[in-house]
Amino acid sequence: MKYLYLLGAALVVSTPAMAADNDPIVVTAMREPTPVTQIGQAISIITRDEIERTQATTATEVLARVPGVSVTNSGGFGQPSSVFIRGADNAQSLVLIDGVRINDPGDVGGGFDFGALTIGQFDRVEVVRGSAGVIWGSRAIGGVINFITKRPTEQWHGQAQAEYGWRDRKQVSASAAGMLGPVGLTLGGNWLKGDGYSAFNERRGGTEKDGFESKSANARAEVELSPGLSVDAGGYWTKANYDYDGFGADALNVGLKRDTLGYANVRYKGVDGRLSARLGYGLTDTRRISDDAVWGPYETNGKVERFEGQASFAPVELVSVLVGAETEKQKFDDNYGSQDSTSIDSVYGNLTLHLLAGLTLNGGLRYDDNSDFGDKTTFAANGAWVIGSGVDAPVLRASYGEGFKAPSLYQLYTNAGFRALDPETSKGWDVGFEQPFAEGTGRFTLTYFDRKTKNLIDYDFANWNYYNVGRARAQGVELGMQVANWNGFDVNLSYTYLDATDENTGTRLARRPKSNLYASLDKAWDLGLRLGADLRVGGGRYDDMANSQYVDGHLVVGLRGAFAVTDNVEVYGRVENLFDEHYEVVRTYGTPGRSAYAGVRVKM
Repeated sequence: MKYLYLLGAALVVSTPAMAADNDPIVVTAMREPTPVTQIGQAISIITRDEIERTQATTATEVLARVPGVSVTNSGGFGQPSSVFIRGADNAQSLVLIDGVRINDPGDVGGGFDFGALTIGQFDRVEVVRGSAGVIWGSRAIGGVINFITKRPTEQWHGQAQAEYGWRDRKQVSASAAGMLGPVGLTLGGNWLKGDGYSAFNERRGGTEKDGFESKSANARAEVELSPGLSVDAGGYWTKANYDYDGFGADALNVGLKRDTLGYANVRYKGVDGRLSARLGYGLTDTRRISDDAVWGPYETNGKVERFEGQASFAPVELVSVLVGAETEKQKFDDNYGSQDSTSIDSVYGNLTLHLLAGLTLNGGLRYDDNSDFGDKTTFAANGAWVIGSGVDAPVLRASYGEGFKAPSLYQLYTNAGFRALDPETSKGWDVGFEQPFAEGTGRFTLTYFDRKTKNLIDYDFANWNYYNVGRARAQGVELGMQVANWNGFDVNLSYTYLDATDENTGTRLARRPKSNLYASLDKAWDLGLRLGADLRVGGGRYDDMANSQYVDGHLVVGLRGAFAVTDNVEVYGRVENLFDEHYEVVRTYGTPGRSAYAGVRVKM
């Protein structure tokens, strides 16, 4: 009855306003399709064209190019990888696949390990920077990352690619989407395998290669039952086996990561498009095994089930209302006897006002009732103002958001009986400016952000337990510039200045560089040739909270090229780390040297 009440409460309701032709639509910021110019938060969109143009193969390669985002890899593919949005911890950001949470309740902080996530099956990535706690709930302190697969259209579209390169790395992927009678289908798969390199830095003496193999598959089906009423269901599965090293030395350790998610939705749209509603179910199931060659395996299993309902309604043109309700249950166990569960029930609402031409205001509240930590109410507001009209009209943005993150099941139930932990909470704001240029094909953005977080949870090695130990502040500036297909040129520039500090000690937060720069330039010619180059400049960082171990910055250059043999066949190749830069992003862990890859891509 509780579930029915929560879902039924959501059947009230907002519909997205129509966007101009050059105004991108995003779904992650408001959990429904909304023009970017009507959202006051900072948002980045990575399209399939950009993924193919830069020849990215992993999720971290794509995310490292986004303003305000930094990535740390503890070795090569399969090794632990964290993503920090505006200095927030990896576990303080929410990660989605097709809108379904993929964060692992078996992870230390309840975060998501990006180390084995490939990008080949995804059509689009949306990154919301800044707290999205009202819309998405617990964990969305730093922001939200949504990996989106391709949606079916009336015509079938498909693609496949194969790639080979450095240290016997092989990759094959394929995807297709279209209609089979009344049913829309999306199918995809990816396989990646290679010898890899030593997770313990080879330039420090590591000699044993840490290989990997990854397999993944996705599927989605949707059908319209009657005008305005449809159902859809889908899933994503990935499994990675990899070798890894110990702390500061080669080791014959092996690991496994397996993520499975499934979802189903019933959707309705009516009242001349002004009313939309959705009832949904989502399931995430994870398994992690770290098999130490000396101490044996450590296995964790996590499971999350969610029932949710959401509805939106625009009673008049100037006003829209979004409301929703959710109930979530998490389970966790390991092979050392830890086993428990927790649940959280939530309701939320957002009001959108279009008071003046070009001005959109959004404000919302969320109420969460956690079975272990009681209730919490959070507030958020943002606004966007398009000044003038035309493709080059500037946009002003501002947002304020509160967030919270309950302690993870791992922190609670592997914590030697100490469970008196408080949720982490945050308050943050930002203000930004966007200037389109080059006839609307280019966008320049500049954003200032400031976030304070309390009750940070960390491990106390002196007392062998997790405690609420800290307060942190992260503030800085994000600069971005993107140009898409302007006279054959594509340009991407992102720069972040970040001051992320522990307010108790005054030290910098570990593994957060003060500055990060990414720049790329591509040129395409009518004969089918495309050439490009990119530059990554990572600032220095401390590897520990005491700021006693410093890791120097780095500069890495890459080159790439592609040639369209026919309208449907393209060959491509790239050289990464052209000047064989010797560097680390996590102390004692290796990074790839100069490497080369070549492949072929076929589309239909």
